[in-house]
Amino acid sequence: MIKKVILGLLALIILGLAGVCAYLQYLQPSYSGELKIENLKAPVEVIYDDYAIPHVYAQNEDDLFRAFGYVHAQDRLFQMELLRRLSGGRLSEVFGEAALETDLFFRTLNFKKHAAEAIADRSPDSSVMRAAEAYIDGVNQYLKNGKTPIEFTLAGIPKAEFTVNDIEMIIAFMGYTFEGAFQSEAVLTYLQNTYGPEYIKDFDQSWPDGDYQLPVDKKAQIEVAKSLALVSQKLQEIDKDLAIKPFNGSNGWVISGQRTKSGKPILSNDTHIAYSQPAIWYEAHLSCPTFEVYGNFLAGTPLPALGHNPHGGWGLTMFENDEADFYREKSNPENPNQVWYKDQWVDLEIQEEVIKIKGGKDTTIQIRKSPHGYLLNGAFTDLKEHSDPIALQWVYHLLPSKHADVFYGLCTAKNVQEAEEAVQHLTSPGLNFMWADKEGNIAWWAAGKLPIRPDHVNSYVILDGSAGDDDWQGFYNFAYNPQLVNPEKGYLYTANNQPENMGTGKVPGYYVPSNRAKRILELIGIDKTDWSEESLREVINDNISSTYPPLIDSLLSVIDKNSLSKNAQNALPIIDNWKGEHELKSTAPALYYRWVYEMYERAMRDELGEDYFKDFEHSHAFKRGMRTFFLNDKSPWWDDVNTSQKETREQVFTESFEASVTFLENQLGTDQSQWHWEKVHTLEHPHAMGQVEALKKYFNLGPLPAPGGLETIDNQMFLLDSTGYYKVVAGPALRRIIDFATPDKAYSVLPTGQSGYFMNDHYDDQAKMFVNGGKRPELMNRADIEKAQIGRLILKP
Repeated sequence: MIKKVILGLLALIILGLAGVCAYLQYLQPSYSGELKIENLKAPVEVIYDDYAIPHVYAQNEDDLFRAFGYVHAQDRLFQMELLRRLSGGRLSEVFGEAALETDLFFRTLNFKKHAAEAIADRSPDSSVMRAAEAYIDGVNQYLKNGKTPIEFTLAGIPKAEFTVNDIEMIIAFMGYTFEGAFQSEAVLTYLQNTYGPEYIKDFDQSWPDGDYQLPVDKKAQIEVAKSLALVSQKLQEIDKDLAIKPFNGSNGWVISGQRTKSGKPILSNDTHIAYSQPAIWYEAHLSCPTFEVYGNFLAGTPLPALGHNPHGGWGLTMFENDEADFYREKSNPENPNQVWYKDQWVDLEIQEEVIKIKGGKDTTIQIRKSPHGYLLNGAFTDLKEHSDPIALQWVYHLLPSKHADVFYGLCTAKNVQEAEEAVQHLTSPGLNFMWADKEGNIAWWAAGKLPIRPDHVNSYVILDGSAGDDDWQGFYNFAYNPQLVNPEKGYLYTANNQPENMGTGKVPGYYVPSNRAKRILELIGIDKTDWSEESLREVINDNISSTYPPLIDSLLSVIDKNSLSKNAQNALPIIDNWKGEHELKSTAPALYYRWVYEMYERAMRDELGEDYFKDFEHSHAFKRGMRTFFLNDKSPWWDDVNTSQKETREQVFTESFEASVTFLENQLGTDQSQWHWEKVHTLEHPHAMGQVEALKKYFNLGPLPAPGGLETIDNQMFLLDSTGYYKVVAGPALRRIIDFATPDKAYSVLPTGQSGYFMNDHYDDQAKMFVNGGKRPELMNRADIEKAQIGRLILKP
């Protein structure tokens, strides 16, 4: 009897496991067969190549985008759902109270309203709107008739149709992730108002002389600064937990045909984005008689942000221009719904929103807007409501977005003139566009609407909203944007560095140090006329910083070597002989980055405290000002304000080096030759479901040891903290190179893979290739595609 019961239970378990396996296999995407799709005018053919990249062939644009919406949703529906909920402030509906703070912030940015304005500004019969509507129809048909992603089932996400508004909100969210002011201005304002300009100038080389001061008392300034710094801290917490990660930078360069082996231009681009799984970009090749492009698409959008057609192509990097300012408003003590503006009390615009919370009561919020922009005080549950609220003025909120129009124009551009016509309409976010074409043209445009600020305004700190004297005075004509077409030197590059003055002064912005730009110039600026895709692949994978070795020479010249312990003295050659490489077996990076952390910690924590120290070390100012700060012997930061004696830079450097060696001995052992970079520098791709510990091993990918470092061309970014582990949080989201002698066979690599389904072979089939610096083709020639195909899907009316 017992034996029968055991056998029966075993049979049930086997049947249960078999059922689970069958269900998981059923959820695999369909790469072959025939499907009926409503509203098609003619059959559409989708050929999947050996990396599961769809090549969509249609007879007209409506069918093309409708079919693409369907196949895009098949691979990335959950990613689409997360993006639209995140941008619309609707995560709490499925994730409960834990997502409320994120929803409060994005509801306050009011993407829904401004997305509707962008759509209303566009002709409903335009090619862009037809493409968007057809794409959304395809997404919704998959949502209705396709397989439900397992994440929907696990998280209990209800299905609801997508709209064109969702496309615009997703684009708006990506614009937010490009805007450095949301974090950098907060910490700089706090430092300026609390410690004064002498503490600031070490960390922002563009800090203006004769800093503009707010006409208020010091105590009020500091209180507002604390609130703005709290905004920055909250945004860091939000960004850390976002299922869809923000952009962080990028590299791009173009070599003209006079310097290449093929005689045609070569374009190279690697966008820098926080890592996630699935990867942010989805590749596809779309083709019909009037439209053909191979590109990289954001989930939920019909047009590629990066791409090329048979005539030319483009890459992009973050412009890093300052397109947002914060204003301190003066609130009416007798009416909290009014602020003082230009000698009178004016009413705030007030919009009520309801946030639905799974497992909790609905929350009603007020989105309040002053003459300068939305008030941020209500965007966070524990941000103190001051009598003087903080308003955000942002280009995105002032001008209808032209993002979709710009990228449709680039997809169809046949030459440099048509490409320039497309990019000059960009409003926000600011982007550097690199262009190359078969005619031999190369170009760079820093696109986006640039605000005209009064001469006295320092845009890096909070401004006065009451008098109107600090208000923007319009926008510059595109002719004043930094740009260059067909330079005599035969190459162009951008790595989020400061552009030159185009006649109106340097464009204010949150530009990164020149490390990557310097290294790119060292490699491609040489007298070489036989560049190829292969030789430029070495450049795009380069992990050497030529900035660090001379900086280290300066640091070592300051420390008191005789006071170091024997073990610390033995470690000096490791860093003294370092050439800046960040290979897996390198030992110097582990010592260098620990030393940097120890120096900052000793110099700044006494003034800033724990919270503001974290806030500062995660800001642009931290990276940008490192060299200036370390070389400034007179900086007030070196003195510890908690002691009676005056500490010096020499003491800080020496004590920090000793502490770094001791730390690494405890962490990695006393054999200094084994302090390998791969032991502390690893890359993991987190999935939203991976936040549940039991699901992490199924959905997350990694960790994988990774070469590269901070501000090397292979820019594998991490946060410096007390742990001594440099877990990569962001880096190249692809590495693509196109020789326009053969645009039908470019080369690229994604960080993980195409599929969003964790059981699919193409979920992670590029991961090792990526960390090893490899590549695979981007195919546009039909014969090549058919040779590489793994399946053919026919969509019929």
